[in-house]
Amino acid sequence: MKKRKLFFKVFVLFFFMSLYQQMNAQIMPKFSELPSLPNTEGMAGMFAGKSNGRLFCMGGANFPEKKPWEGGKKIWYDVIFMLDEKSGWYRLEQKLPTPLAYGIAVDYKDEIIIVGGNDDKEFHSAVFGLHWDGHSLKQRNLPNLPKALANMAGTLVGNLIIVAGGTTSFQGLPLTDCYALDLEDLGAGWVVLPTWPGPARTQPVSGSYGGSFFLFSGEMAGVDMSGNPRRYMLQDAYRFKPEKRLGKWTGTWEILPVIPKAVSASANPVPVLDNGNFVFWGGVDATAAVHKDPVTHPGLDKKVFLYAADSQTWSYAGMEEKHQARVTLPTVLWKGNWLYISGEIKPGIRINSIVGIKK
Repeated sequence: MKKRKLFFKVFVLFFFMSLYQQMNAQIMPKFSELPSLPNTEGMAGMFAGKSNGRLFCMGGANFPEKKPWEGGKKIWYDVIFMLDEKSGWYRLEQKLPTPLAYGIAVDYKDEIIIVGGNDDKEFHSAVFGLHWDGHSLKQRNLPNLPKALANMAGTLVGNLIIVAGGTTSFQGLPLTDCYALDLEDLGAGWVVLPTWPGPARTQPVSGSYGGSFFLFSGEMAGVDMSGNPRRYMLQDAYRFKPEKRLGKWTGTWEILPVIPKAVSASANPVPVLDNGNFVFWGGVDATAAVHKDPVTHPGLDKKVFLYAADSQTWSYAGMEEKHQARVTLPTVLWKGNWLYISGEIKPGIRINSIVGIKK
């Protein structure tokens, strides 16, 4: 009798372990690696998008000679890379109008639209579109942002580009600003949207699903009890539903369940799978933020979390052990896969690899 009970307990244990593994396998995205950028150092803050069947990665910044703790100088780039599916990435002779990084890019009607960003001297308000005509990227100017802006979140919701948070200068304070540009009504310019019901932030991340804009995490600047500068990592989340009233865009914010951990500066926009799950991988959390010495920095958390937009629930998917988690990078949806483009794996250290997950 005792042996039967023991056998039953062992059977139940293995059954639930097997069930858990199957469930985990179903929700954990499968990561794969694509051809790396030809820039062996890698970049932070690049712009990525697609036009006329081609994939482009542009701009960015890195420390090509010495690392920051060695007195190295940060360099911004105007480089443009294009993917040839037969031979991989190659560098175009054409360049961006100026070296640029840390803004956002969206795809709309076969055009890559670049919004804001900064170079080594200043922040930018310029917005411009790039269209590949088979020989070169043709540029057109769109309405400027209301102010120079970088380190913000932003993505496309329908025909609206929505941006939120960020800073206006290298020493600027985090913002509560939120703007929208209707790409079908450029004459109206950028519209000021209501502010989310939470603190100002820089380095937040955003996503788009079901006609709504989602805002996650980021960080605040502050001081500790001794008066020393401190980074406050945010774990809040919000959903904004845009609507047009009396011919003008506005909308309402909803507070969402808090994130299991902060994901400041993680991939933007947040990849969204066909089942409505947002995938969070990388980003700066409270643990990473306290490590001030880049030499001894442990790297970024490998955990993958999912946010189910329809049920408003968070879940832990597993650990991504094969590829290094990263920050300050764009994502782009390319041929059914979300691509994580280059980025930063530790303070001052970039990586040139490109990682994909199936949508």
